[in-house]
Amino acid sequence: MEKQKLEKIGLSPNEAKCYLTLLKIGSASANEISRKSGIHRVSVYDALRGLHEKGLISQITKTNKLLFEVANPIKLLNIINEKEEILQESRKIIPKLLQEFKTIKSKQEIHSFKGIAGIKTVLQEMLNSKTEILDFGAEYKIKEFLPYDYPKWDKERVKRKIKMRIIANIKIKPTRISLTKIKYVPSELHSSASTYIFDGKVAIIMWVENPLAIIIEHKAVYESYKNYFEYLWKTADE
Repeated sequence: MEKQKLEKIGLSPNEAKCYLTLLKIGSASANEISRKSGIHRVSVYDALRGLHEKGLISQITKTNKLLFEVANPIKLLNIINEKEEILQESRKIIPKLLQEFKTIKSKQEIHSFKGIAGIKTVLQEMLNSKTEILDFGAEYKIKEFLPYDYPKWDKERVKRKIKMRIIANIKIKPTRISLTKIKYVPSELHSSASTYIFDGKVAIIMWVENPLAIIIEHKAVYESYKNYFEYLWKTADE
């Protein structure tokens, strides 16, 4: 039991054995400590060196013989106090580490949504955007699936002064939309998904029978999609 407790405060198994052996027999040579503790002589020297560096034993010479003896056990308290101080200091940085972890985690999360209710959640997220919304591949499916909700959403977007740029299929030229610029690509570049790039996020909505959507929060993904959009924007027709 005592050996385990000594190990918990930083002694190695052999150091703990040697310390307890010395505590029982008093002054002893390395050979005697090896014999009494059952530790190999070479390992005993390593353990004694460690105990000496920790200030837990001292060396004395009697009749030209090197002996070891236990120092005042109060030294163990010093080790415990030092470890407690280190723990206290370590605890102080935990909140900061947790905050950094949460920040990194939030930047890399992928959120998934299902059904019309899930799509509405994605749209609500876009209304919190601090940047313009870039939209391509939609083919205005959103109006088919949300004929009543989408006009309300767009009205709120304009109210919040959130700008949009849309790359649309040339077959479905829309009417004029406030705070929105539109360019067109050939009909061959159609898609069954809408992609929205905004505020460091990428939202992809699959317009299937029961719509699916994901929001990706990742700097590299966001920049990759944004760069792709800008490339299409340069080549698209007004």
